[in-house]
Amino acid sequence: MNGSAAISILRAAKRLIFPQDRQSLVIQLQVIMAALASFGFFWVDSKESYAAIIGALTIILPSAYFAWSNSRTNNPLRILAQGVVKTCTTCLLMVVALVFLQVEPLGFFFSLVMVQFSYLVSLAPFFKLAQFDDKAGHRRG
Repeated sequence: MNGSAAISILRAAKRLIFPQDRQSLVIQLQVIMAALASFGFFWVDSKESYAAIIGALTIILPSAYFAWSNSRTNNPLRILAQGVVKTCTTCLLMVVALVFLQVEPLGFFFSLVMVQFSYLVSLAPFFKLAQFDDKAGHRRG
């Protein structure tokens, strides 16, 4: 029992540790970083800009699917399986981009790293989404 309503322990812990908007924040930051990398490389070379877009999509598409599917379940085995699918899909998209699309490596890998960096940026203190009231110990939104 948590408060006055019975909810699962996993759901309660997830609310305390990761607020609902944290997953969407990561996806939004990934899109912003992808746009910055793409526009930055556009001034250098259009092929590098194209590679940057492909590199960003290699990370954003599996991450968006993982965030969407993860929001629909609290089953630990299903969440683990979704993480494995996300990793395999990311690797498959990298192979497709490098082997079949033959993108420029500089733009591709730079964008790939920048978009992955959004996970760290979203955990930064200036992106705190939930604040706690010191007196009562309750969450303020």
